[in-house]
Amino acid sequence: MDCQEAAKTLILGSVGRVYLITQRLETELYNHAEIFDHLVQIATTNRNADIRIIAHDTRVAANQGHCLIHLVQKLPTFAQIRITATPAHQNFRESWLIADDGAYMRIRNPERFEGYYEIDNKLECKSYFDSFIEMWEASEPDQNTRRLSL
Repeated sequence: MDCQEAAKTLILGSVGRVYLITQRLETELYNHAEIFDHLVQIATTNRNADIRIIAHDTRVAANQGHCLIHLVQKLPTFAQIRITATPAHQNFRESWLIADDGAYMRIRNPERFEGYYEIDNKLECKSYFDSFIEMWEASEPDQNTRRLSL
């Protein structure tokens, strides 16, 4: 299974939580109507829904109208995007997708989409989740994805 199929499988199989660490919101993996629709459904039917994205750079995605940016603008209570702020996190060169409590994808080489995923590994997933929360707490709100009210 390639990375695009794995990302879709994990996201479309999620029921409440999706956490993503990404370089640039890779359009090839995440900018799909199916993903957007599923995440909207989660956010509007599960009051405990939690969709968090940490990105290094969202400028290109914001200019291209990426569906994840549209999601956080439409449902900011349930979905947020932040950017890395510390030098250590800015040099983090992997991408992770964590879905609910047991599924994850780790892309060690985001430029070539090389990595692996598991659908049912709660222990490994918890380790990624703990690292994600540490990075989340050190990140900053992303100015490129804020909706401007006039």
